[in-house]
Formats: sequence, structure tokens, C-alpha cells
Amino acid sequence: MGTALGHLRVVDFSNSLAGQYCARLFADYGASVMLVEPVGGSPLRGMAPFSQAGDSLQFFHLNTNKHSLVLDRDTEEGDATFAMLLAGADVAVLPNDTDPEAISAAYPSLVVVRPSLFGTDGPRAHWQGPEIVLQALSGMMHNNGAAGREPLFGTGNRAAIASGVGAFVGALAALYVREDSGQGQVVRIDAAETAAAMCFPYIMQHIYNGTVRQRTEQAVQAGQVLCRDGWVCIWIYNFRWHALLEALELGELEHDPRFADPADRRANWDVLFAIFQAKVADMPAEDLVEILQRAQVIAAKAYRPSELVHNSHLDARNYWSEVDGRRMLGPAFRLTRTPRQVSAAAPQPGDVAPPAWTPRSTIAARPTSSGQRPLDGLRVIELTTAWAGPMSGRVLAYMGAESIHVEAPNRVNSWRLNKDRPNPHNFPDMEPGDRWYDRSFLFNSQNVNKLSCILNLKTEGGRATLRRLVAVADVLICNFRPGTLKKLGVDYESLTAIKPDIIVAELPAFGVEGKMSSYAALGPTMEMAAGMSAMIGYPGGQPEVTGPSYLDPIGGFNAAAAILTALIHRQKTGEGQYVEVPQVEAAMQLIGAEILKAGETGDDPAPNGNRVPFASPHDAFPTKGDDQWIAIAALDETQWRALCQAMGQRELADDPRFTDLARRRDNEDELTEIIAAWTSNHDKHQLAESLQSAGIAAAPVQDPKDVAEDPYLAHRGFFTELDHPDAGRHRHPSLPIHLSTTPGAQLRSAPPFGWHNRHVLETILKLSPEEVAAIEASDAMGTEPLAGA
Repeated sequence: MGTALGHLRVVDFSNSLAGQYCARLFADYGASVMLVEPVGGSPLRGMAPFSQAGDSLQFFHLNTNKHSLVLDRDTEEGDATFAMLLAGADVAVLPNDTDPEAISAAYPSLVVVRPSLFGTDGPRAHWQGPEIVLQALSGMMHNNGAAGREPLFGTGNRAAIASGVGAFVGALAALYVREDSGQGQVVRIDAAETAAAMCFPYIMQHIYNGTVRQRTEQAVQAGQVLCRDGWVCIWIYNFRWHALLEALELGELEHDPRFADPADRRANWDVLFAIFQAKVADMPAEDLVEILQRAQVIAAKAYRPSELVHNSHLDARNYWSEVDGRRMLGPAFRLTRTPRQVSAAAPQPGDVAPPAWTPRSTIAARPTSSGQRPLDGLRVIELTTAWAGPMSGRVLAYMGAESIHVEAPNRVNSWRLNKDRPNPHNFPDMEPGDRWYDRSFLFNSQNVNKLSCILNLKTEGGRATLRRLVAVADVLICNFRPGTLKKLGVDYESLTAIKPDIIVAELPAFGVEGKMSSYAALGPTMEMAAGMSAMIGYPGGQPEVTGPSYLDPIGGFNAAAAILTALIHRQKTGEGQYVEVPQVEAAMQLIGAEILKAGETGDDPAPNGNRVPFASPHDAFPTKGDDQWIAIAALDETQWRALCQAMGQRELADDPRFTDLARRRDNEDELTEIIAAWTSNHDKHQLAESLQSAGIAAAPVQDPKDVAEDPYLAHRGFFTELDHPDAGRHRHPSLPIHLSTTPGAQLRSAPPFGWHNRHVLETILKLSPEEVAAIEASDAMGTEPLAGA
């Protein structure tokens, strides 16, 4: 089989998680990637966790399939080699100390990718950004953990690596438009802005109606039970209540007044789950999940990372790869014609001589039209719901694609909230209004720039209209259960008969094959299944999930990356293909090093709040106000001493309990009390600014109001004001991917239900007035959701 990106050369000069993961994705799909390291090696070679052989598993995870070149750019020879590499490359991924605009000007056809933490200008450009800082600023951390306790940052380096996916998306979009224009450009992405983009539903809620989601107000829909061999998360939709009780053989509870309706269940939630716990305590966790999933109740085991390495579902999918005798994670996404190819483990420093790359021939640049976006001219059909699927289409629409969001009148997007009684918190000014299904902040946050077309795919007329759309489309995205497209007669094989070069992307939580392939999932249960939740929590407590369904937007980013990879291949060859984005497998990439470590040792990191092996303090501490917190991380001894000075307690640095990292970790409870007593008298924003100015990693734990008013995000242009015919004018959070010449944009608010039915029929399909009238009069098309849809 061929490769999608085998015609590309990439030089990875980066020294960041985001940069090296971006370049690894290029390598996975065939690009020739040269990792250029300074004398002494990439700093990521010293990053924990480490293998039993002593090398960095983080570096190994991010650098498979690359070659290494050690380069001293301060020498004449090194400078000449640097120039030669840039002249011969298609993409250059840069470190923070390199000027991307200068390089772009010198090499006009080069796509220059510049990942960073906070950018090089504006507020926080000088800030340090370990994961706890990124999550604190994003609004994500504010949602995590128990009310009254310190909020939890999560695990690993998820925001930083997610920004690497975004960098890859931006680079591919720039390459796609370069094929026509001949012009490269600069792609910028900040990890801090990416982290905020993963969390904006609650920000949008605040913008819509001024409410601030608190941990004390989290809607009760999920709970956990401890089975014989692990925890299971059960997600209880009100409309699945009967099915849940039937599956657990607890039908008598349906008539118990304590659980008669959703409000009663919420009031007696702990009592309810105590009953569930007694019922399932001796069951194997996977058996319970299978029973519940057969009843169409969403549930997942909280797999420990070491369990994933021997997971029968992953094994049946041939997920794991081996390179040079070492285990590595499988692909983030699968392409049928151009699958990932593994050729080499992470390189040793300087494993090759400078390559004899000839300069790329410069195509005469053709000026881009004003307002051009990189995917202008592409057409996308979305058969999607909730967050992950619409997010992928939203990324493509932001880049210029015409995305048609197709719903059925009897099966509308769940984020229109039509299955449950409208909750005022979801609407502008707390008012559902007559067309409440068009006023939900959830739906309107994810469907910016799109068209709405309502087709009843259970009718032949609806399916026939969809097939006509496919004939003039480039991409179809679906995030329903595997097999849904086939039931509708619009699976990949059927669609290629209509449009041979169509790209069809499905986003099943667990893949299209394997014993768990039919399982339904949400962001929180995918976090459980991916091995993340087992590492997040308070000591001795249950696994925790993070934010508003953290893995859903990650799934959307990965799907956009997969689709763009397939589009680059089609641009070169004319071939479409089928794309599979198993969201759990894609999410595992974010904690790849931790999974590899657990697989080697059999030991799993025990949940320990925000405390980590590599830094102390590393936690959230109370500040002035109700449930207000600051995240502080002393990442080395210099920062620790600076923190003692900032506290006005220099003597702590020489206190025998705290003189080095090991002693601080041994006495962390006492240290936490001392720091908390100090922080509790300060404003979180002012204190974070002061600590960062002193060289200490810190950040306010921001709530949705803080994020909506964040000066850094305002400087980045993160919010766009858009008018909606039913919801009114509001600021909408944007995406963190910035292209210098053909930037993405948010131009239109999310569409009302069926708003573009006639436009699709008349302008896109060019049907006659008689055909349009016939379809509109039939049950193939609708303009309002059916009751209970």
C-alpha cells in the first residue's frame, strides 16, 4: 500500500511536545521526517517517564519513524546545513527561539509550523505552561473533582499534545492550499488556546445567560460502582431508566417513590448507587459493561493503563505495533488505502548524516483572493450528533469547506436537547423560547459556519436526496454507531458507486470491529476506557473524569486530521478512501508514555490529586472567594526557592523537610498547609501574575466567566461575535489554528433547524422547481423536529 504523505519532507527543529507529536503524525503517514537536535540532544530525551532501559518513553512515543541529526546552528557549517534543510523541505516545525516570519520570507513555498505555549506576543508570552497551568487557565480544571476540595488538573500532558494535533491539522490545510497557490505560510498554534478550545461549552453557557457552572451544580447523570476487578461508570439518560433497571434485574425500583422521576433520583443519588453497588460488587467489570451496553445503556470500565496492554478488544483489532523489539501504540486513526507504516523506533542522537536534499522547486506563487480559506471549494456532509462529529466538521468549515449538517426530523442532533425537558441554563437569558431547539448553546457552539438540511433517511425520498448530495460532495462524516451507514444504504462501498473519490470518515468510540465496537460512549466513558480516569482522582477515591466531556473535542481534532490526510492523498492521486477514527484509541495517544510505562512494569500510577513525581509543590491552593483556587508548580529547585521568597518565607528553602524534591514529596501534606495558608489571603489572578513574573509556574483556576473575560484569549482573537436569528448576537469561542495567508474564520452562526433545505435543493443540487416542491411536500424532508425525536 502507498502512503498519504510520502511525497513530503519535514524538518522537526522543535523542542516541544506539540511540535514533536505534529512531526510524528507526518512520519506515521509516510513523510520523510528529520528531527534536528541541538548538541546534547533534544530536551525531551530527559523527560519522564523512563523505560526500564533508562530512556525517555515520552521521547520514544513522539519520535518513532523519524531520523535524528545533531546540529550546532552557531557554527558556519551548522548554519549552512540548517539552510539546506529548509530549502529542501515542505514543512518546518520550529522551536520558540526561531522567527517563523523570517524563515517564511526566505523560503516562500515552505509551510512553517510554530507551536508554542502562549505565543510570542501579548499577555502571558513569558509565562511557563506545564499541564496544570494550561488546564487551570482553560476552564477545564474548574469543573474537575469534588465540591469543596481542590480541583484536579487531569493527567499527563493532554493539552500540549492536543495542540500537536492542531498543528498537524493547520499544516495539512496549508499544504492543501499550497498545491494550488504555490505559496507556503506560517501556521501558529498555542497550547493554552488549544486547551481553552477543548472546554468552551460552559464558556458559551456563561456568554448566553451569565451563569457560571459550579462543581456543586453538576447535573447528575453518571455514577460509578466498584466491581470485582475495577470501577465501572454508568451513564443514566432519563429515557434509558427502564432499560437500566431491566438490565440489572432491579425492576422493583421503577415503582420506588425515591426514584420515580429524574428529580427524585437526583435527590437520592447516593442511595440509588448503593443499591447498584450491592448488586454488582462480585461481578467482573467487563461483564457488567457488556450487560448494560446490550441494553443500550452507556457504561465503561475505568481501565488501568497496564490493562490496556493486554486488552482483548485492542488485541483483536491488531492495535499494538512493535518496532525494533519495542511495543508502541497503534495509530490515532486508520486509513484504508494509506495506513500508518512503522519503520523505525525513536532515533538515537545523530543517527544519520545530513541528507542530500535538493532544494524544492519553487512554484510561482499565485496570489490568493481576499478572504480565501484553505479548504474553499470542498463540500462536506455531516451525519453527526453531539460534539465529536460536529467538531470535526466545524474544523473543516472553519478552514473554508461548505459543511452541510444533515439531521432527520425524527432523529435530530442530541445537542438540540429535544429528548429532555428544556433546562433554562441552556438558553439565552434563561429563556427556551418557542424554537428552543435552535437556541441551545450546546448545538450553537459546534455548528458555526454550517448549513442545515433535514432529511428523513428512513424514507426512500430522503435517502435518494442524500445520494444526490454525495454525488457533489467530497467528504462524508458520521459519528453514529458502526453499521448505521450500512443500514441506511449509504456505507462507503455504496457511496463509492456514486462518487468514486469520496472520503468517508466514521468516528466510532471503539472502532468498527472488535467485541466492543457496538458500544456507545460519551466523552466521560471514553476517558474511562482510554486509561485516563484511573490515573485521575483523590488518594483512595474513585476514578474521576475531567471537564465537559474532554475527549469529544479531541476526537473531533483527530477526525479533522485524518480527513485532511486523506484529502492530501486524494489531491495527489485522485483516490478517495475510508477513514476510521476510533476515538478511544486516538485519545490513548495523549497518555502514550504513561501507557507504555505501565505496560513495561505492570504498575499503574495511583491517583494522587494534583501531586506528581517530578515537582513539588504541584497542586491547587485556595484563594480569596468562594471556590477560588490557584495552581502552583515549582518545577525545579530554582522555582522552589523563588516561591519561598515570594511567600516571604525564605527559611522554608532550608527547612530539612523541604530541602530537595524527595523531602518535599515526603512532607507534602505539611507543605500544602503552609502554602494554602499564604494563598488564601490573595486574589488568584494577581497572585498568578506575580508568581509568573518571579519565574514560578502558576495560574488562576479560571471559571467560565474568567475565561470569557481572559485578556490572553482576547488578544488572540479567540471570540467572534455572530448573529443568530433565534438566539441573538453573542460571542462565540473559536479555534486555535492560525494560518498567516489563508486564515480560518467564523462567518455565520449555527443554522436554525432546516434553514437551508431549499438552498440545498435549488442551489447545490440544482433541482427543478417541480422536484423541489415534491420533496418539500413529502415526508423526506422536515422543518421542525418531531415530538420526542
